[in-house]
Amino acid sequence: MEDRRFLHEGERLLASLRPSAANLVVDLIRGLLDTFLISLVLLVILTVIWWFSFAASPLLFVMALLVLIVLFAVSYRRWRLWLHATFRVTTERILLQHHASLFASRLTTIKWPQYQESFIERPTILDLLFRARPIGIRYGTADAQLKTSFPSLRYATDLKHYLDKVDSAARKGHMDEQSLRPFVAKPRGRRDAELKIEN
Repeated sequence: MEDRRFLHEGERLLASLRPSAANLVVDLIRGLLDTFLISLVLLVILTVIWWFSFAASPLLFVMALLVLIVLFAVSYRRWRLWLHATFRVTTERILLQHHASLFASRLTTIKWPQYQESFIERPTILDLLFRARPIGIRYGTADAQLKTSFPSLRYATDLKHYLDKVDSAARKGHMDEQSLRPFVAKPRGRRDAELKIEN
């Protein structure tokens, strides 16, 4: 729970979670498709340039090297985006930072007065293998409801109940340290030991 980026003065961090490894696997599989498309475009450009420069098609070695460079670059970018994705809960808001694509990363802020409910979304097969679930949040006003989701979180069901607890405390005005302890992403039975170590 060290990630204090974008926090306001006096704002307390209650939970900071990262997506599970299932999300990284899905991103790397998507990276293969990105690699194919980017390599295809670059190979067409390379072939045209090579044809006009050397009057022959490019060597197979050059093409393979280009594909490997693109594969490495795309995989590295996907891994870096996965490393920086976070789901954070504070005393004032919920911050979801997750990449939408290879080039775009979004940061969604949901203030507690806007929060309506959280729900567990349908998991993928990889989510089930890594014991993770996507969590969705409905927020906004009664007339204009918005929905966002964060993919593949471990302990998503426990986090959903924790969000409901923080929402209840926010509506009652009880956001003090005694009534709201931080969320500990551990199995049941190990959470209390973690809280004793922190105190």
